[in-house]
Amino acid sequence: MTDRFEIPKGLTEADEARHAPPVGAEAGLFGDTLWVSVVDPAANVFGVLHWHLTNKGFARHESYFVLDGVQQSYGLRTPLDPEPDSGPWGDGVLKYEVIDPFHHIRITMDGPRYGFDLDFTGRFAPFDYHDSVRGDPLAVAFPFHAGHYEQAMDCKGTFEFRAGPAKGESRKIDCWSHRDHTWSDRFAQDPEWDFGGGHVPGHFWPSIQLPDRHINVFGFYFQAKMGDPNEKASIGGFESTKDGSRPILNAAAEILDTEADGVRDSKTFRYEITLPDGDVIHVRSTKKHGQIKLWLRGENELENRMDCYEPFVDYLVEETGEVGTGVSEYSIFPPLPQWLV
Repeated sequence: MTDRFEIPKGLTEADEARHAPPVGAEAGLFGDTLWVSVVDPAANVFGVLHWHLTNKGFARHESYFVLDGVQQSYGLRTPLDPEPDSGPWGDGVLKYEVIDPFHHIRITMDGPRYGFDLDFTGRFAPFDYHDSVRGDPLAVAFPFHAGHYEQAMDCKGTFEFRAGPAKGESRKIDCWSHRDHTWSDRFAQDPEWDFGGGHVPGHFWPSIQLPDRHINVFGFYFQAKMGDPNEKASIGGFESTKDGSRPILNAAAEILDTEADGVRDSKTFRYEITLPDGDVIHVRSTKKHGQIKLWLRGENELENRMDCYEPFVDYLVEETGEVGTGVSEYSIFPPLPQWLV
């Protein structure tokens, strides 16, 4: 059992369940998305677990891992009752279950190439993104964005290799984690007819896991520059410690060590973050363990709606020397390829 902590006033235990669309959004695509990371350098296991639970009668269940440097991923779209429920949510292989709201989640997988049994417990109190310094930045992008919270977690359990060079191995998982639960009309609107070309950075969303604190940031590359804070930028995020979770005041980011295609396989990420007490820190990635790209769709399974990358990295806080791990999520536009056939 984890330590009990205070739940933000804007959240209730019911927010661990699926949500009904707000008035006006019933006819369009609306759903809950669940995102949970596993970043364990000692086990050489790095992953993201993701669900899209929709009001359109379907769900997507996703498991992405880099195992001993090799990507192995799984995804399945299954029928789902449009009416909200409290889970568990699964497809017979991958399952997400809330054991104790905001304190304990269990995720299991029984697949042919790998399987796991992982317990995620609240490391620090959750953060309601509506409490971000200028409100939830996702509300700018989606007309019926309704809710969004994130939380630092601990992850413990076992991971089984059922194929490949390490077939038969069972490894202990004991690491920090991050999770996101959002309910929104993401991808309900039709995209542009023709995206055109290019490699344009979109958003940045690192989860920076450190020994005594956890930092999360959401922002857009084009709104702020390093060393030149934009007080009107759409910034979200928080710093969590044993004393609670508080909103950061500002942030900017840059992508370094890019490849020939621009920034779609970047090696290094650096962030300038103004903490709740006004201190400014710089955090950079020092090692990249691999990356995956999320399966992001609207209702059309053949149309890629967004190129969202998840690099698994080690971090260094330049001012303090703190070292940690995490995920340096970022998006690049347009989605390439847009069509998968």
